Amino acid sequence: MLAFESAEQLLAESDARRYLHVILLNAVRDLATRMEIRFTEDGGLLYYRVEDRDWELSPPPDEVFPLLKPTVREVARLVSPERPDMTVHFGLPEARYEPMEAGWLTYQLGGMWLDVFVRIDPREPFGAIRFDFDPAETREFSEAAGDALAAYAAALTPELTEISDDPDQGSAT
Repeated sequence: MLAFESAEQLLAESDARRYLHVILLNAVRDLATRMEIRFTEDGGLLYYRVEDRDWELSPPPDEVFPLLKPTVREVARLVSPERPDMTVHFGLPEARYEPMEAGWLTYQLGGMWLDVFVRIDPREPFGAIRFDFDPAETREFSEAAGDALAAYAAALTPELTEISDDPDQGSAT
């Protein structure tokens, strides 16, 4: 389970957990139906689907990228199926079949709960993490996710918030 209690709690989380919170909150706020982190030789790619259109977002930071699969495994309830006995006749020598890990990540935001279906393609260094959202449930969370992101942004930049709230402070134009 992953829970957002406050912006201060989010700031105290590890970088990988904080990143996971932020991308989940953004996807929920934007009413995404799917989000995917794809692993490549050069790092990761982040996509989500909104209104049947895929959007590529900023990639995960280099220091967070290798920690994402283990972090999702920690916070989600996943089933890791047994690898069946089989011989792989194509691909790389010594290749193995790696079945997907699948399960649920429960996200708590205030007093609300959202279950997100998660699949992890465990192939290293490639693979992907896919999150599927139920549109009806996501719609209920959208406004709360936006509020949580705004609180987090304000906590990241308190000095900017203080300046913009001060009416005596002139604009720097």
